[in-house]
Amino acid sequence: MPTTVYRRMLTVTHQEHRNLHGTGKICLALLLTIFLTASAVAASGASEKNLLLASDIHFNPMADASLVPKLVDAEPAHWETIFERTQPRAFSPYGQDTNWWLLKSALEQMHKTMPRPALFVIAGDMLAHGLPAKYRAATQDNDLQHYRTFVLKTVQFLALQLRSRWSNTQILLTPGNNDDDCQDYSILAGGAFLSDTAPIAQELAKGNQELAAGWKTLGSYSVLPLAIPGIRIVSLNTVFFSAKYQPKDLQNACAGVQSNASTQAFSWLQQTLSDARSANQKVWLMFHIPPGIDGYASTHPQGGPVPPVGEECLNDIVPMWVPEWTAKFDTLLESDQSTVVATFAGHTHTDDFRVFGTGSKSQFVLIDPPISPVYGQNPAFRLLDFSGGGEIQNYTTYYLTDLTAPDKNLHGKWKKEYRFSREWKAKEVNSTNLSRIYGEITSQDAAREQWLRLYNVSSDATKLPPNVARGLYCAIAELSVQGYGHCACHPPK
Repeated sequence: MPTTVYRRMLTVTHQEHRNLHGTGKICLALLLTIFLTASAVAASGASEKNLLLASDIHFNPMADASLVPKLVDAEPAHWETIFERTQPRAFSPYGQDTNWWLLKSALEQMHKTMPRPALFVIAGDMLAHGLPAKYRAATQDNDLQHYRTFVLKTVQFLALQLRSRWSNTQILLTPGNNDDDCQDYSILAGGAFLSDTAPIAQELAKGNQELAAGWKTLGSYSVLPLAIPGIRIVSLNTVFFSAKYQPKDLQNACAGVQSNASTQAFSWLQQTLSDARSANQKVWLMFHIPPGIDGYASTHPQGGPVPPVGEECLNDIVPMWVPEWTAKFDTLLESDQSTVVATFAGHTHTDDFRVFGTGSKSQFVLIDPPISPVYGQNPAFRLLDFSGGGEIQNYTTYYLTDLTAPDKNLHGKWKKEYRFSREWKAKEVNSTNLSRIYGEITSQDAAREQWLRLYNVSSDATKLPPNVARGLYCAIAELSVQGYGHCACHPPK
């Protein structure tokens, strides 16, 4: 398909956006059908055993506020030309989300590292923190429909950047807590954001109408990767399970609404895993917010000092999900331990992992480091190796080494940070080896220091005092509030 036709498919003008429920929607659907028909082939030349994984891009199109009026008036296909004028000509520093120069460098390096992955997984949070307020400050425009259009164009621009580099690769998105039109943690099942972006998620995944319908309804879907036989990818919108979730309806001025999306999403997950088990398929789960405890927030209440042990510590524990859903998820995966072979997440802006369950029924979650340096970590991404049975054999983390170096060229100096097998002396990424690594972190000073260095992606911008380590590593294996409290708040003498 000609590039101009593809770009037109992902571009919606102001007038077309107003007609999304009319002729504009019909034209978009027709163009999507044409594209999918032309693209219904396996990803030619794809690497058979490599998965590209990124998370927390948090792209801020308004990093240079002077360019915003031009972006508002232009179609996404023209945004790159505008962004090439971004000032200053430097990567966004620690404490800020991803600007154009950092986004461009990250995408170029990912493509250089793996131009033809079997699959590209993006584990949520495409949009910057506080984007609604940034838009209002830059435009002095409080019209929610205008902002809705700007958000859609931002996602379309990101899709164009991805597809221009990985033309034949299935690229799978999952919603993050910042991915919405209203505010953080407010994504509405069947709401405006999911409806607007469903065609984009469908095209990038090279999926069908069922995928688009699942995204539109719950921001969740499953797909059979073209280049990975026998594997089903299940993308679950875990924002609904968050303890911070407050659904809002853009069509009603972003007013709060009641929602049973968490119940619907969990029921959908149960049925999807059951269908995969019946079809003898192995499952990779992907989502944004992992289950368990937010170790950083629990050790830094209101951003302050590390709390003391005992009752005050117990009161400051911050669960990622509503504990009810964490318990149900733990039970579900324990019963499906032979079906779910790997789980990928993001959200924490750290290089971390989770292990839960016991013995042969244990499971793991790999938490991917971020592209955005907003919390002081170095920008990073991963390349994973997997076997024919879907087991994760190894992974390599790459990171940007010169985020704040003066007079740098804007390609950036990216390098391999570590190889899992070499770093942790493990032959495979599985719950057994990760449990062993967790044991070393809890009991050996050298292993703990090694883990803390990787946790922040070798960054010196965020200092972690020694007395915070227990509160962070207890989150690896203790998903419940009670278990975490026993581990972090009542340490052995």
